[in-house]
Amino acid sequence: MPLRPSSGSLYNRQANQLPEPLDRNMPFLSESVRETFRNLRRYAVAVPPSVARYDQRMYYSMLLANFMALALHFVWIFVFRSLGNTALSLVNIGSVAIWVFNIALIRGWGAVLTAVVIGAFEVLGHQFLAIYYFGWGYGFQYFLLVIVAFAFMMNFRNMVIPIGLFIACLVSFLWYYYSVQYWLPHNDADPAIRETFLMANVTTAFTILAIMSYVYSEAARKAEAKLALEQQKSERLLLNILPASIADRLKERTSVIADHFESTTVLFADIVGFTALAEQISPTEIVGRLNRVFCAFDDLADRYGLEKIKTIGDAYMVAGGFPDQRDGHANDVSAMALDMLTAIEACKMNGESALSIRVGIHTGPAVAGVIGVKKFVYDVWGDTVNTASRMESSGLPGRVQLSEQTAALLAPEFQIEKRGEVEIKGKGRMTTYWLTGRRCDHVDA
Repeated sequence: MPLRPSSGSLYNRQANQLPEPLDRNMPFLSESVRETFRNLRRYAVAVPPSVARYDQRMYYSMLLANFMALALHFVWIFVFRSLGNTALSLVNIGSVAIWVFNIALIRGWGAVLTAVVIGAFEVLGHQFLAIYYFGWGYGFQYFLLVIVAFAFMMNFRNMVIPIGLFIACLVSFLWYYYSVQYWLPHNDADPAIRETFLMANVTTAFTILAIMSYVYSEAARKAEAKLALEQQKSERLLLNILPASIADRLKERTSVIADHFESTTVLFADIVGFTALAEQISPTEIVGRLNRVFCAFDDLADRYGLEKIKTIGDAYMVAGGFPDQRDGHANDVSAMALDMLTAIEACKMNGESALSIRVGIHTGPAVAGVIGVKKFVYDVWGDTVNTASRMESSGLPGRVQLSEQTAALLAPEFQIEKRGEVEIKGKGRMTTYWLTGRRCDHVDA
């Protein structure tokens, strides 16, 4: 029966990505053998349900350390037996049983912290007996350093346990040195054996520390790289919502951001007859056409250094002159308006009905800023916004209507035509102008 790891396991998150080298490289194996190997691979990377994602690094580190300890103590059974020390040989048989039990705790139930404590006491007891029988010069005491390192590498929620293990190891180390090593007379019958043990124990202890330090260092490196990547994604997402200068200010403070600008130019564009068109085509087609049109408008806003404010249904709002104040924003917005008329024609695909837009532009003072704490946006308020909206709604399809204030600011390169006085809702009669294009001599220049 196939092994079924927990729903939160690494295997389940990557089930579709696990490579199957046996299927590719060993076609001579029977399907049952290949399935057995696949199950073993899945079992090896699966994580018990009780291990939270935050603790998986600790889980794999502790599992590796316990397998290393199991292998080391298994070897010591035969080493001590060959040296005629039956007591320590039997002790290592018991130690092997403890490490097997620890591995079962970790692998079966995810009881990593319990396994750390059990392993710490095994090491303390084992080194006590080793120093009691052999003395200080064999290097068994250095394994206490491994326990101290592990105690602080693990994700103990309560620091009482690692501090307690640190004190226990420190006290034991000093006790072994000043007292336990003298309890029995130790005759160094063969200094070569003592040196071999010393080198083996020091090398093993340092190797375990190096491996576990590397595991944690690599995990930290990957975590930092992932954090940096996520931060870049968050930055890009934030910059898609807010201007860069406003995003920087928002990260530095949480208070309301609101700025007054004496001169801004606001543009409203609305797709003519889109509501009626939406009733004739599918929702997917509606969204697809709007997306093509608005993406083209976004590109134009970037080209002219303008600030897209928002879209409301099939209406598009863009402005210039803020948040970074500059001259010439009326010219930039007007140039974009003309290009929008061309862009919407280019967005038409084969078989689709043509779209047209009404565009209205007005220049004047406004307040822009960010309000709220959820789903915040950079917005602009004031009579300038209302007037620009009225310029659009009172305009004609395929044409750009300017207020008198905007028309007065345009450079000679633009061609304008006086429309005359128009009744504007909420504003009364206003003199407006049509923006008809650019002068050829200025375009060529």
